[in-house]
Amino acid sequence: MPFIHEIRVLDLDAGRLMIAESKVKSAVRRLNLRAGINMVADNLAITRQGLLDKTPVLLVDGKIVQHSRPIETSQLIELLSELLEG
Repeated sequence: MPFIHEIRVLDLDAGRLMIAESKVKSAVRRLNLRAGINMVADNLAITRQGLLDKTPVLLVDGKIVQHSRPIETSQLIELLSELLEG
């Protein structure tokens, strides 16, 4: 089973964050991955990382892979697949 250590989504919009969580979990299931999934809505935590003006932000193993716009499940599956291959 492929393994990604952590997938984090940072966003201040709680509704958008819930949708993103559902999409991330769906992509992880479809790819049969093992990954820690964290949703961050804390303004201070996002600001400390210098990402406040880039939300929503998707980080995979600490690297920003998407920012400033919501991601679709199909895009997420493609992106995670590429990261696993690379």
